[in-house]
Amino acid sequence: MTTDDLAALYDAAPCGLLTTDPEGRITRANAAFAAWTGYARDALAGRTFADLLDPGSRIFYETRQLPVLLLDGEVHEVSVNVIAADGARLPALMNSTTVTDADSALERIDVAVFDASRREDWERQLLAARRAAEESEARTRALQEASAAFAGCDTEDELAVMLAAGARHAFSAADSAVHFATAGGFVLAGGTEPVDLHALLGDRELDEHILVLRTHEEENEQLVATLEDARVAEITVTPLLDGEQVIGAITCFFGRARGIDDLQTDLHYALARQAAQVLRRIRLQAQLEAYALHDPLTGLANRTALRSSLSDALATATEARTPIALIFVDLDGFKEINDVFDHGVGDTVLREVASRLNGNIRQGDLVGRFGGDEFLIVCEGADEVAAEAIAERIRVAIRAPLLGIADERAISASIGVAVYRPAGRDPLSTADIFRFADKAMYASKDAGKDRVSVTTI
Repeated sequence: MTTDDLAALYDAAPCGLLTTDPEGRITRANAAFAAWTGYARDALAGRTFADLLDPGSRIFYETRQLPVLLLDGEVHEVSVNVIAADGARLPALMNSTTVTDADSALERIDVAVFDASRREDWERQLLAARRAAEESEARTRALQEASAAFAGCDTEDELAVMLAAGARHAFSAADSAVHFATAGGFVLAGGTEPVDLHALLGDRELDEHILVLRTHEEENEQLVATLEDARVAEITVTPLLDGEQVIGAITCFFGRARGIDDLQTDLHYALARQAAQVLRRIRLQAQLEAYALHDPLTGLANRTALRSSLSDALATATEARTPIALIFVDLDGFKEINDVFDHGVGDTVLREVASRLNGNIRQGDLVGRFGGDEFLIVCEGADEVAAEAIAERIRVAIRAPLLGIADERAISASIGVAVYRPAGRDPLSTADIFRFADKAMYASKDAGKDRVSVTTI
């Protein structure tokens, strides 16, 4: 191959080719390099290759690449940034080889420069994808940890606290809060809220979609001022749903606007779905427990709850040596109502009696349905005078007309009151005090019904 052929091949090479003298001054550049960088070929002659690099690449070239090149005779695929004639930064990969003479003295340096713009774009995209994947993995892991933490919660308060902490960690929020929906609006149940949720929502109605608020986009000037004072730039409000009903919300507060992408939105929804499932489970469990301790017809404590509460109350009274009263209420005339009307009317009467009982006891007294038309009231700290006053109010309330229920019929109550005054002896059992109250109730029936009889133990 002739010298002219080599020269033609040099100029026609698809990559940039440069030749420099031992001091790094360019002695030759091919057409591809000139076209890529925008320099005239004669303008390149005499300039050092380092002058064509951006500051970072120049430092690396002079302090790292060139020493290795002179020591090893070659370097491959070194990443540098070439500055074009118009000032643009051109990502490049370069290979360099030294050429020596017969005496091993450095004669020239041959440099091949490849356009790495596409490769850099790929690397940038790959890095972005990798970071997104790592961020997604981290958030998913945080979500799993949060879900595992609150999955075992047994109360709404526990759930609210764990959920708020989990959301703050999972989404790297500055603050987070959990609200539960009530008839009067949202109530803060866990976490902290630098800005009140009702102030955030304003006239907005929370539905099944996540609500994203940004301070710089908000039109309410008063709210903007509040958010700026709280150093809040972005807020997410994610609903907790039971079907289509909003039963709560997770609110996250961010100190800077992050932009909530589809992945983050899905994670918010996923956390909310899992939390809503736990909340429904807790509430169902509470309902089941309530059913186990309450009479389904009247909503009063049932026999199981009465026995447990009475046992605890007796133990407390014995230890503190304070009186306790058990009031036994048996309805008079209820059987006739059931005989004349259907049982639906009888059920309505029992519910009305339950309401009247609740309306005439003290705060802290426990009223329950013992069975049929029999009711018990546990009155801690009540002596004979107080217990009789409660029983008398109940007697008067029960004999009031059953307007709109059974207008032609009336009921009354035979009431027995057993007052226990501990005196250092062995504690009274629930069966014992019940027996005394039952005996007092029958004394009222035998005396003509619609009256109160009191006995002291």
